Amino acid sequence: MDFRITAGEEQLLFVIVAHLDTGSAPTIEELSAEAGYDVHPDAASLRDKGWVLIDSQNTVIALSPMAVQAVRNLRFGHRGEA
Repeated sequence: MDFRITAGEEQLLFVIVAHLDTGSAPTIEELSAEAGYDVHPDAASLRDKGWVLIDSQNTVIALSPMAVQAVRNLRFGHRGEA
């Protein structure tokens, strides 16, 4: 998993987490409509880096197990600090 993500990817990640926390599995199209811009590139990058799992219908179905811990760290400001 690549832990280096852009500010745009991080912003999208937290939108995805908010959806998943409420039991919603958003499509990339829904996320784009909510964000007001095309999130396809950021979503594809998060998938390629191992952060999110996206199914064949372009629905974000989960965070990867390592991403769950990384998001906890991001939420509390522990960005890779030892």
